[in-house]
Amino acid sequence: MMLVGCTEDNNMDAIPQPVPAGIPETDEVIKALSDIPGVTNVRLVDEENTDDYSGAGETESLEANRRAGATASAPCYAFSFEQPIDHNRPELGTYLQACRLRYKGAEKNVVVLTHGYNMEYYDTDLATQLDANQLNIEHRYFGESLPEPVDNLDLTYLNSNQQARDIHNIVSALKENLFKTGKWASTGTSKDGITTALQAYWSDYYKWTDFDVYVPFCAPFMIGTDYTDGTHSCNDITPGTYLKDICGYGYEAGSKEAIAYERLRKIPQLICTNAKIRAAANKAVYQADPASYQKILEQYNAKSPMSTGDQTKDVTAFTLYTYYDALFSKFSYVQFYTWADIVPDLKPLEDGTATEDEWTFFMQFIVMDDKALDKYLADQQKEKTSQAMRGATKEEEQWDYLRFRRESPRAPYNIQAFTELGAADNDYSIANTPGSILTPADCEKVNYMFSTQALYEQCGKAGIYKQDGGYLMKDFRKWAETENTQPIIFVYAYNDPWTGGGIDDETVSQNDMLVKVVDGLATHTDVFLHREFYTKDSETKIVNALNKFLKLK
Repeated sequence: MMLVGCTEDNNMDAIPQPVPAGIPETDEVIKALSDIPGVTNVRLVDEENTDDYSGAGETESLEANRRAGATASAPCYAFSFEQPIDHNRPELGTYLQACRLRYKGAEKNVVVLTHGYNMEYYDTDLATQLDANQLNIEHRYFGESLPEPVDNLDLTYLNSNQQARDIHNIVSALKENLFKTGKWASTGTSKDGITTALQAYWSDYYKWTDFDVYVPFCAPFMIGTDYTDGTHSCNDITPGTYLKDICGYGYEAGSKEAIAYERLRKIPQLICTNAKIRAAANKAVYQADPASYQKILEQYNAKSPMSTGDQTKDVTAFTLYTYYDALFSKFSYVQFYTWADIVPDLKPLEDGTATEDEWTFFMQFIVMDDKALDKYLADQQKEKTSQAMRGATKEEEQWDYLRFRRESPRAPYNIQAFTELGAADNDYSIANTPGSILTPADCEKVNYMFSTQALYEQCGKAGIYKQDGGYLMKDFRKWAETENTQPIIFVYAYNDPWTGGGIDDETVSQNDMLVKVVDGLATHTDVFLHREFYTKDSETKIVNALNKFLKLK
């Protein structure tokens, strides 16, 4: 009997809604969960408001497109699970890790959403496809799941190994005491997806058999950069290079996408070479982010090592940083076809015939992130686009490492990026354009202060946070080439810059237990059953891979 099957048409409404059969009365489910060793504080959660605390995570909101196909009739339970603060030293005590369970029956399959941040509940397409219970597990050090007191939170026990052992404990307890017959799948998107893939990595290391398949969506594996002096940076240029060269590339000549691609590549060149366009762009950046702009001026005035020694160069380098940062989010979260035709025509700006409105829109566009783009498209009554899987708004990080967790809920991610996961950096090679006032080195020097590496290396030098030198990500990639016990389906979006840090085709070709699907329509999300976000061909490939792997075990 096939465990999964393709839907018959492209309408999300046509996806068969699983009818929960034989669900016990609510009090029986609460009792069953409460009887599991380690489980505490079990409660039924309001289906329409399953997030009963706030905090910054991978998403800002749960949009209707993610709830399409959700099993509203299946009750959702929140509970805590008692975990060791440090799995290597259980004598240090325990903490409570937050979990959510969308319960459809003890005989059903189970999909585990391995959060990389705090827990924001939504019903995954994978759980819909597998007609499965869905278990959400919050990542340690986010939301309610704090191994250390909130007023003294230095993230001593924050790493992928500790989190993997957290997940293993929860899954083992539920498999032994509640879900004894169904198949188990692990999934997540972006950092959630990194957590999924690393669960497979650590499962192979510890010889766990918790999951039958892993399905990470849009998960980058960034190995960072090794410098000639022997030092290591967590900043990895690969997603930036992918953004610069691949995002928007390959469309039919003369199409709006092909025209937009050429314009998007030319904008930074003109900023580097055309004084009038440069002045307009610098002004736009100042108006959009005066605080950061002021930091650039301060480093110039202080003759900082992070200055080129030329104020115009410093400001222009920061303008390129802002342009690429905004472009990264536009490609990540909004389908290219919906905004390709608004990329400004640069010819009037170059030849001096541009109207005031054309100059104004150029300045608006280069600093326009995904949320501003969505608003613009809505205001123009263009086709609505997905707002799923939003990255958290960039915010000032605090150097007081005993308090910054309360002030910046996303800070644990930045620390983990610094220590073992890697962080994305921009590719400024386009500054080599003939006639440019900048070099790539100028850009890297000026914009270093806004990178993850700069934010936390001070703590690293003080001995607070230690980098692994890219070991984990390098070893994961090496392991993926040779491991043969953990079936993984890697799913990526062609126009998503994070795909630049994705697992490569050669690795997948060397291992029959790996499948890679790259969708030409998708954004940085996992809504693979919805035709607005994924093609039918990609859904078929994912479903076929699920069928292949789930029948192996």
